[in-house]
Amino acid sequence: MSEADLDRARAEAAAARERLLNSAQALQSRLKPSVLASDAWEKTRDAGETAATNAVRAVGKRPVAASAAAIGLAALVARKPIARLIARLRGKDQ
Repeated sequence: MSEADLDRARAEAAAARERLLNSAQALQSRLKPSVLASDAWEKTRDAGETAATNAVRAVGKRPVAASAAAIGLAALVARKPIARLIARLRGKDQ
């Protein structure tokens, strides 16, 4: 191997080392907790905005179906209080 080949190999190794260090530094900055939290917040916010937009469009296209679904969900969530109310009303009627 000639001296020129060794110099070229050393230069390539130095360039590869520099690229590796730059990549490691970039990765280190991307893995900071504050950066990760910020990225997660942005993605969550974007997903929420998309979901809200889609929901508004769906309600606008089918308001009756959306209202029925909302009433059904509310009845499901409040089923125990509704059952107690019905039981009390039946007890007063008898």
